[in-house]
Amino acid sequence: MKDEVQSAFAEMLDISTDIDKAVLFDSAGVLASNMSEETQTAAVAQAIELSRLGEAQAGQMGSQLFTQLVIEAPNGFVFLVRETVVDGMTALATGRKGSRVGLVLYDLRTCMRDAREALGAEVGAEQGNEEA
Repeated sequence: MKDEVQSAFAEMLDISTDIDKAVLFDSAGVLASNMSEETQTAAVAQAIELSRLGEAQAGQMGSQLFTQLVIEAPNGFVFLVRETVVDGMTALATGRKGSRVGLVLYDLRTCMRDAREALGAEVGAEQGNEEA
């Protein structure tokens, strides 16, 4: 995993005290996580299914693209934030009861933006090396 992506993920966890567990992934796999491997695998599968259901519902309603979901449960929250571009990133996180929903969503989006910038810089560096 790229150090800058891990740094963005770690910074998000440091800043957002409302986030308990989280996983950041794209179509190629997990980019960063503080979950056990077993939990992470299940969380990614569930996030993919939630995204599929959200996209279908948004389409049926004729609404804008599905980009986020918040589920409030008796013991806390589940947050899902996703990019709508092809091969975009998705972040799934859990939060404690009383979490500041807007701040958590903002922190997840900021983490994805920083990770995207880090991955974009990596692609640019690889292309520069190929041209040399």
